[in-house]
Parts: sequence; C-alpha cells; structure tokens
Amino acid sequence: MFVARERELGQLETAYDAGGFQMAVVYGRRRVGKTALLRKFVSDKANALFFTARRTVAQENLEALSATLATRDAYPGEVYPGEAYPSSYVPATHPVYQSFSDAFSALFQRAQRERVILVIDEYPYLAESEPSVSSVLQALIDEYGGSSRLFLVLCGSSMSFMKEQVLGEESPLYGRRSLQMELRPFDAFDSARLLGTSDPILAVELYALVGGTPQYLRQLDASRGVEWNIANRLLGAGAYLSEEADNFLSQEVRSPAAYNAIIAAIADGCVRPQEISDRTRIRPPLVQQYLARLEKLALVKRVTPVVGAKKRQVRYEIADNLFRFRYRFGTKYAAAIDAGMGDMVAREIVRGELSSFVGPIFEEVARQWLVRRMASGALDMIPQSVGTWWGTDPRTKRQEEIDVVVKGAHQLLLGECKWRDSPVDSSVVGTLRRRATLLDDGGRLRLYLFSKSGFEEECVQRARAAGIERLVTVREMFDERRR
Repeated sequence: MFVARERELGQLETAYDAGGFQMAVVYGRRRVGKTALLRKFVSDKANALFFTARRTVAQENLEALSATLATRDAYPGEVYPGEAYPSSYVPATHPVYQSFSDAFSALFQRAQRERVILVIDEYPYLAESEPSVSSVLQALIDEYGGSSRLFLVLCGSSMSFMKEQVLGEESPLYGRRSLQMELRPFDAFDSARLLGTSDPILAVELYALVGGTPQYLRQLDASRGVEWNIANRLLGAGAYLSEEADNFLSQEVRSPAAYNAIIAAIADGCVRPQEISDRTRIRPPLVQQYLARLEKLALVKRVTPVVGAKKRQVRYEIADNLFRFRYRFGTKYAAAIDAGMGDMVAREIVRGELSSFVGPIFEEVARQWLVRRMASGALDMIPQSVGTWWGTDPRTKRQEEIDVVVKGAHQLLLGECKWRDSPVDSSVVGTLRRRATLLDDGGRLRLYLFSKSGFEEECVQRARAAGIERLVTVREMFDERRR
C-alpha cells in the first residue's frame, strides 16, 4: 500500500512536466521508501525504465543495464513496427553494450526524439563497480543536455556518497541536477495512515516503537495492540525488527562495536561527548568522528536549545525510534528474551516503562502537529526553528526544560506535554507560565498544553485565566478535521 508522499510526488511531477533534460537526485536512509516513491512516480508514464544497480562487478551491471534499455519501451516504434510486447519484454537477443558510455549515449540519443525516464536505483553500487560512470554521465549531459528530453533519476541509500559524490562540489555531476530530494521517515500522522489505525494512542505508541520508516511500520499489526507487537514483532525470535538495528549498523559502518557502545551510552543518559568518552573509554576525538557518522545515518541527532543556546549546551539523542527501543530494552532484557520470555518482557514493559518511553516521542508528535498546522495555514506562524529548551532558572538555580519551542520572527510558541493515563491537573498551568518567563523577550508569547488523557476542569479554568491559547488532546491531534 502506498500512502502519503504527496509533496514529493508533486515535486517529481513538476520537474517532469518542465520538459527538456532533467536530473533528479533522490536519497535517504535504507527502508525509507525511495524505491516505492519512484515506482509510484513512473507507474503511469510511458517510456519509463527502472534499473537497479547491484553490488557486483562492472560487467554484470553493464549487462543488466543493457537488458533494461532493451525492454519494449526502450526501442523506437520503427524498430519493431506493429509488434505488441508486454511492458517487461526483453528480446531474446538484446544488445550488450561495450561500455557504459555506449549504453548511456544510446539512451541520450533516443531521448532526443521522445521523452524517456531512466531511474537508476542504488546508484552508489553502480559507481562503486564503475568509478568513471559519473564522469561519463557528465560528458553526455554537457553534450546532449540542450537537446535531450531525458528525465534521469539517480537514487541511493548511501547518504554520504549521494551528498558528496553526486551533489558535492568535487563531483563531476555538480551543478547538473535540477531537483534534489532527501526522503525522510514519515511523521506520526502519515505513519498512522500506513498502519491503518484510527486509535490515536495506539498510533503514537507504535510510532514510538519503530519511528516513521515505512519498512518498519509494515512489520507491525495495528489490530493486535502494542503489547502483542512488542512481543512478536520487536522481541520475537527471528522477527525482522528484532535484529534490524544490529543488521543496519553492520551494513553501514566498519566498526559496529564502537558505534554500539556509543549508542548504548547515549541511551543510558550520557548525552555529551565527554560523558560518552568517559563511559566508553573511546578517545574524545574519535567519539566526535563516530557521532558525526551516526548523524549522517540519522541514528543520532545533535540538539541545542532553540532559544539562547550557550556554547556548551549541546547534547546528543537517539534519533531513530527503533534504535531507542533496542538500546533501552534489548540489553536490559537480553537474557529473558533469549530464554523465550518475550511475552513476559512485553507485559513488563507495557505495565511499567512504556509511558516514560513514549513521553519524549509525544513531545516530538506535538511539534509535528504544530508544524503541520502552520504549513496548512491553520496556525498563523512561520517557524524559524523548532525544538526544545533547557537551562538554569537564575532565580531558583534549578534546571528547567520546556518540551515544545517554536520560534517565529516576532513570536514564540511554548508547550508542555503530558503522556499519562489520568487527565492533566491545574499545576501544569503554573509550571508553564513560570518557565515561559525565562524565555519571554517581549514578543508575542503563545502557550499550549498537550495531553494524552485530557484535562481536569480546574486545569481548563486556570489555563483560560492564564491566557494559555489552547489545550490539545492526542485525539484532537489525529482528528483529520482539526489538522
């Protein structure tokens, strides 16, 4: 099932409709849905060729590319006049080009006569097998770009390769792209669409377990509830998600043990580079290198306060929810899981620790909801930065945090989030007002409260009197009419 990605499909369609030669660069981490997006894009278009490179030698990729170019739609009508072939037909004796230069030259020449799409999926594998391929494409783009109607899409999962060796200034292809798109995981709302659930609490909980990576979401069964999914999809022996975090790291980095130690340290509360170094015994310069790599893989993120950040106010958080789950619970319950006690562990997590695990993700969902409303025009604010804030109250010398901070040009939106089974009481109103004074710079101040289970009546009355703009429940956030 294909859901969401309306904006990305629209960008591809706009570039396609522009005519002439176009080169789109699409990249994003593995399992995020790049191939599904591109197949959806080409599904209704004639003369669309889809080539998936493999991690193999250049000759095998050349033969596979030649076969792709030999599909029925790859031949002008005069080659096989009057013949009707299925769209996937490859002639028994299709030509194998002598070189990638010959193959792509033939494609560019054909695209002088008609509109042709070529998607090269896993382009880094092709470039790994034939390092000159980017230079070959550069030369052909420069030669035929003015007359060709080729729509070329280069797609890849290696974030560093796509950014540095396709889009970077040192790349032969630098400056040739007409569209670049980093595909990111779904937010909680599109994740709920893919899960097919109308239960907002379950949607947030399942999103908290695996995040918005489509391939991960497809492993879950929203009809079964969170405890069943933890037991059978995240802790079950042989389950795809139970080994995915380890498999992902082993595919992406050369020293998984060091990266494992760093992620485990962050999960255990060591959020600053020096703290991570102290815990892991990895030298600080190497810790910084590992953290930079994990950021590129979108597994960790560097966080600073949205407003008034000081030089040392930096901390690292695990950015991928599946990794958060794995490093929060996988090690802790490893012996029980190995003993086949996944059902018991899942019950223990749901009854004792799930609420505190989901809480920070609910804050993220609240920020996503606000940005969606701003983008739709339902909330009259243009965000300049979105995140959180922490710092010291100079009056009490205590550390304070604000869950939701959205900074605009002349206004500041602040919010508190409570993920608990009981309605929020009135004390949170005073807490939010007090913390808001720490950031009040004289501009417009907008205050929000977010709750899993609603608000006590006294809280509603105090919030109204205190000028809090809105009290929002998770059910309202997922109500289509209110987004």
